[in-house]
Amino acid sequence: MIPDQSPPFSGPIPHGRRGAIPHAPPLPIAGSTELELPVERLWDVFLDVPGWPRWNPCIWRSGVRGGELRDGATLIWAFNPIQRRYLYKLPAMAEIVEFQPYDRITWEVRMPGFHALHSYRFAAIDERRCRFGSWEVAEGPAYRGLRRFWDAHFRYVCRESLAGAGALARP
Repeated sequence: MIPDQSPPFSGPIPHGRRGAIPHAPPLPIAGSTELELPVERLWDVFLDVPGWPRWNPCIWRSGVRGGELRDGATLIWAFNPIQRRYLYKLPAMAEIVEFQPYDRITWEVRMPGFHALHSYRFAAIDERRCRFGSWEVAEGPAYRGLRRFWDAHFRYVCRESLAGAGALARP
């Protein structure tokens, strides 16, 4: 769990085309935060994939093939480095494998030796507030060989995504 955040969402474990990824601590990297924002507003902001860098500091650029976030769509994006002193952008491509409006969006990354699932969760608390969460797991020899990097990257994505969503709720 990311420090200073609410516990992660309960409910079904996200799954990809090949099912769920078995995991043990430190995975999943997960956390959530409550926002003074209606879930419908957060959902609308999230559906604007090219706009992700405006609210999520871990994203450098982002897009979706076909222009619409939906089940089966392909996300293409690049992450900022986990620390500004590092001089890289980390490209990524993933398939949307769960698309439940106002509840969750899960994508799956599959590359030789690397398989990951990342899920963003949404829940209305009442008509003015919602809860937003991030959840991520990975497996495979490429993950295990670079586990320290990947776990640090997953913590960075979770922390910055929750902070960025929190900034949307501030006037």
